Amino acid sequence: IHDMIRLAGLKGTETVYDLGAGDGRLLSAALRQYPSVKAIGYEIIPTIWLLGMCRKFFTRRPFTLYLRNAMKADVKNADVVFLYLFPTVMERLKTLFDAQLRSGTLVISNTFKIPGKKEEASSEVRLLTGRIVTVYVYRW
Repeated sequence: IHDMIRLAGLKGTETVYDLGAGDGRLLSAALRQYPSVKAIGYEIIPTIWLLGMCRKFFTRRPFTLYLRNAMKADVKNADVVFLYLFPTVMERLKTLFDAQLRSGTLVISNTFKIPGKKEEASSEVRLLTGRIVTVYVYRW
């Protein structure tokens, strides 16, 4: 999470989205470091979304977490989009991004590449478990 935020190069004034936001952990961490960002997430699994709403309540961090399919997200005003979604979804997201994202918008993807899109940068990250994953940075 912290490496994804670091790779996004946030300044604190951005609008950030997390598609497949899970329990809101990344949104909460972004707001902890940059309290002025506008943080919006989409999660489709109700129980996981509920955990995110609990995190929002207990941390008092003002992120928005929708119980909706990320494929229906309106990301036109995004400065940064964070992803940790399965490869089967990534190609469909590329189509959504091509249609909606402004030129220069960053997309930070944990583990999975976006097919047909060349990454601007990548970084290997060692998890606490010792496993190494790659985070990919794309610019639209």
